[in-house]
Amino acid sequence: MKNSIIYLGFIFVALLMSCNGGDPGFANPTPEARDCEATNARVNQTRSLSISPAYGISGEVTIVSDCQIEVSNFFYDGTGPAVSFYGAADGDFRSGVNMSEVLNGRTWEGETLNLYLPEGTTFDDINSFSVWCYEFDVNFSSAFFE
Repeated sequence: MKNSIIYLGFIFVALLMSCNGGDPGFANPTPEARDCEATNARVNQTRSLSISPAYGISGEVTIVSDCQIEVSNFFYDGTGPAVSFYGAADGDFRSGVNMSEVLNGRTWEGETLNLYLPEGTTFDDINSFSVWCYEFDVNFSSAFFE
């Protein structure tokens, strides 16, 4: 019995290590930087990311233009497996779009990230943002724009 528990522990650690820093291959590619107009009613609105004591996540999400958000004063301890910023409609991050590079594997301390909606997507389509663990479908922290 003890050997079975140890074996299962090794498998769990191997799974976590294999996804740590992994590529969200099934997720949409990270959108490229581009210029956009600022006509959407949500432009200049800011929401705080929900505080995540488990991973030290906090920050402010601001809609900068019709295709860009800025995440400012971003803190994250980087220890979660397979984590990126996702955008989604009404918090449905399982069906959301990847908006960033992989965030895990390093510590983020008061940094600013500029992220872009995928081409053809608007803030009428996406109104919520998450520090999303795509390996396990877990919302680590999120911000919602009504």
